[in-house]
Amino acid sequence: MRRYLIFILALITASCSITGKYKSLPEVKAWNKDILEFENADKSSNYSDEAVLFAGSSSIRLWNTLDMDMAPYQVIQRGYGGAKLSDFAVYANRIFSPHSCSAIVIFIANDITGSADDKSPEEVAKLFRSVLKTIRLNHRETPVFWVEITPTPLRWKVWPEIQKANNLIRKFCESNKNTYFINTAASFLDITGNPELSYFKSDRLHLTPKGYEVWTKIIKSELKKIIPMTFPQIIAHRGASYLAPENTVASAKLAWELGTDAVETDIYLSKDDRIIVSHDGNTRRTTGKNYKIRETLSDTLRILDAGSLKNEKYKGEKLPFLEEIIETVPDGKKLVIEIKCGSEVLPMLKETITRYGTNRKFDFISFDLKTIADTKIAFPANSCYWLCSDSSLLRKNIEMVSKTGLNGVSLSYSIINKKSASMIEALGLELFTWTVDNPEEAKRLISLGVKGITTNRPGWMQEQLNNF
Repeated sequence: MRRYLIFILALITASCSITGKYKSLPEVKAWNKDILEFENADKSSNYSDEAVLFAGSSSIRLWNTLDMDMAPYQVIQRGYGGAKLSDFAVYANRIFSPHSCSAIVIFIANDITGSADDKSPEEVAKLFRSVLKTIRLNHRETPVFWVEITPTPLRWKVWPEIQKANNLIRKFCESNKNTYFINTAASFLDITGNPELSYFKSDRLHLTPKGYEVWTKIIKSELKKIIPMTFPQIIAHRGASYLAPENTVASAKLAWELGTDAVETDIYLSKDDRIIVSHDGNTRRTTGKNYKIRETLSDTLRILDAGSLKNEKYKGEKLPFLEEIIETVPDGKKLVIEIKCGSEVLPMLKETITRYGTNRKFDFISFDLKTIADTKIAFPANSCYWLCSDSSLLRKNIEMVSKTGLNGVSLSYSIINKKSASMIEALGLELFTWTVDNPEEAKRLISLGVKGITTNRPGWMQEQLNNF
């Protein structure tokens, strides 16, 4: 402990010694308003402790697609235009100390520009060391990545000096634990060894979308080596319903074969109080025969063909009893049960799960807030989520969701945005979504922190996510 305190005091002393000559300069003080904006954002927003913090100069600030490009990593964006390491070192504690994060990524490229007041490569490296020392006061083990200063057309004349600074920082990173240098320069040069113009805007300095694509590929690849990617659960909507008849045993089995994390299924009570798996309250759409499930005996429902309308090879598939779907669930997987009727099903549901659900996992969902609240009381150890597809209804009921002890909400993807996701996270609730069959939309939702994605195409969607 004593050795650690001595180490910290040494870091503080060293950091103060180099930043002292900069902190009173007007050009450094001018950035205080930007740092205050960051601090105000820290007070009003909730960030995951697993987020990756990106900080630095305008190339970070202008990265408008950062959150989607880095998915499934969540991000905190702290870039301000014109940042130099000399002011960044002064403000480093205010930028980094408010956050717990899984990694820190830094890019700053304005200390050597070809102007009369350029810093030497040695001074640039020294300032980086100062920044790292400040970071280590609160983030002792957090991986810190320095993104190599880019060879830009505007500053190509001073590229040799920039290279020297890069090399000094690279050597320092290589000799320090949990500190990494991300090589990018070679990827921004054309076959002649000059900056690739298509990667830069007309100002010949800032990146185009194409340039950010290059950055994304490289930076994400380096992050993956150190920080494992954590994808949300993939939940098969009514089984693998894109390929097989929805809410059937065949659909559930196919979903498990495709490697889904969970299967979602819907339930109603029949006239004789058997739990029937069906999305609709009547059977017309899936069987061609029109029976109201609540008004029909299960024996009658069970003779209907629930497979032929999807594909002739599924002829003879029945409307399942819930226990038949339960029996398909492999070890370690989960069944998500949507209660389409009301709380009257709960006694039979409890009996069925007690009898057939040993060593199996279950979540429950419902659009009816009272029903899902009653379900949480009946199954206190299971996760229960309120379904919603209306933004105004979400705002009206979200506090009640929290007060009833529910674990979270499952929302239509169309009403999920940064505002709604932050509101849900602030209440300590989990966020799930449905029904997503577009990988780009899935990418957007992942960047907002969804824990699970319900899809008609579980196997295909998993393949798409693995390519992120």
